[in-house]
Amino acid sequence: MAHADAALLEAFTEAATELLVPSEQDAPLEPLRWTVRGRLTPARLLKQLNLPPDTSVEVGTLERFFAPLTRVRDAGDAEAVAQAERFAALHRLLATQLANPVVYRVGTIETTILIIGKAASGAILGLRTTVVET
Repeated sequence: MAHADAALLEAFTEAATELLVPSEQDAPLEPLRWTVRGRLTPARLLKQLNLPPDTSVEVGTLERFFAPLTRVRDAGDAEAVAQAERFAALHRLLATQLANPVVYRVGTIETTILIIGKAASGAILGLRTTVVET
């Protein structure tokens, strides 16, 4: 792995430490690196994940994914404000360090979330988590 990729994954890991994506089963964000050549399409994504070709794949934006995570309902809740600020910082980091970042939601009910983009090296880097929505 290129030194720059390792440093970038470390930055993603550090920014995501102790952040949990809320759902019926809150889950951490974990670093991800793929060496997929060419454009990553939903079909290629499913193949990379060893999933059937008819598995549901939704494509979204960083903004749509992070919007509810950076919204604070009670400005007096210092912990909620701090968490929203950390999610906002993670959003900025991903947006500035990855080319063409995208959010894939793969599957239903227990959904794999992949927040990925292309690093300067050409590798696909990002974060992965799971949300449960019944």
